[in-house]
Amino acid sequence: MAYYYKLRNSVGGKVMRRSLVLAATCAILSVQVASAADMPTKAPAYKAVEPIAYNWTGLYVGGHAGYGWGSNQSTATSATTSFPVGFVFDRANMTGGLGGGQLGFNYQVANWVFGIEGDYSWADIKGDESSVSPLITTHTISNSKLTWLATATGRVGYAWNNWLPYVKGGAAWTHNDANTSTINSSGVVTATAVGSETRNGWTVGAGLEYGFWNNWSARLEYDFLDFGTASVGRTFTSGSLIGTTATRDNELHVHVIKAALNYRFNLGR
Repeated sequence: MAYYYKLRNSVGGKVMRRSLVLAATCAILSVQVASAADMPTKAPAYKAVEPIAYNWTGLYVGGHAGYGWGSNQSTATSATTSFPVGFVFDRANMTGGLGGGQLGFNYQVANWVFGIEGDYSWADIKGDESSVSPLITTHTISNSKLTWLATATGRVGYAWNNWLPYVKGGAAWTHNDANTSTINSSGVVTATAVGSETRNGWTVGAGLEYGFWNNWSARLEYDFLDFGTASVGRTFTSGSLIGTTATRDNELHVHVIKAALNYRFNLGR
């Protein structure tokens, strides 16, 4: 009997110790679970949205306004009563405003932008020169006026997102109206002559364009237009040589600076 009580107490003690260990373990686990539940949830890492690069590809149309200046130098290639062949007339410096429109297409490859463009400008670029006759006591006053300019060019630019510096080059055309008055020593007009010509040449230029809102862009551009030397005629409308034409070799160069505004369509994107 004594052995029985000893055995029962021994078994009961082990059971009790195991129960205490199990209870303590459960209590520790419940505290850890509760602490973990109270911890704030970690927010996901913020990833900035990359800005969309400006796309220069597309057909565009726009308008421009600007200022032109240039020089008009002539040499007589036919003789008159006032000027012999080879006489070099004074240089005419021309200045004036212009305005018009342009149509073009750009195609962008990585940062490079390739394009073609045609433009037309109504112009009022004019100047005059006065030359004294080496033969008789007269002098002439000649007026020249460029009434329009047109170009057809290719463009290459390198884009920094919204900014596009570029260079261009191609063909150019212009129309020149001219008139000449011969004046004697008394200030009397003794003869008049008129002439008109359309001529072609070449142009190079450079500019900087900025895309500022949706499909709109603005730019500032400089162009040099060289119309070379061409033979031009002026027909006398009064005086002793009425009905005859005096010819000159005329050299013409023009500089233009202009601001433009373009709207680009999504065609070609």
